[in-house]
Amino acid sequence: MAAHDAVIAHLRHSRKEMRRELARVRWWRRLVQARKDLEIAQLADADELDRLGLADAWEALAADAPTSTELAGSVWPEPPSATPSSVETLVALDSRLESYETRVEENLEAVTAQMVKALGEQHRAKAQSGRHA
Repeated sequence: MAAHDAVIAHLRHSRKEMRRELARVRWWRRLVQARKDLEIAQLADADELDRLGLADAWEALAADAPTSTELAGSVWPEPPSATPSSVETLVALDSRLESYETRVEENLEAVTAQMVKALGEQHRAKAQSGRHA
C-alpha cells in the first residue's frame, strides 16, 4: 500500500507542477500576443501591413521553449519600438510558446492518466486486502 501512496503522491506533485507550468506558459502567450498587437497597431494601417509582407511571419518558426529572459525582453523591450522585425520576432516567440504549451498539455494528460490508473490500483488493492482480513 505504501508503494501506491508514494506513486500517487509523486503523480499529484507532477500534475500540480505541470498545471502551474501550463498557466505560466499561457500567461506569457497572452503577453506576447498583446505586445504583437500593439506593435502592429503602431506600424500602420492594413494596406501598409500587406506591403510589409508580414503574412509570412505568422508561420511557426521554432519548436523550442523560450527562456524567461527572452520573453521579458520581447514583451518589455528597451527602448520600446515597433518595427516589422519586432513583430516577426514576437510571432516566432509565440509559435515557440505554442509548441511548448502543447508539450506541457500532453505531459499533464499523461500524468493525469497515470494518476487515475494508480488510484484505481490502490483502490483495488485496498478492496482485496479488506476481503482477506
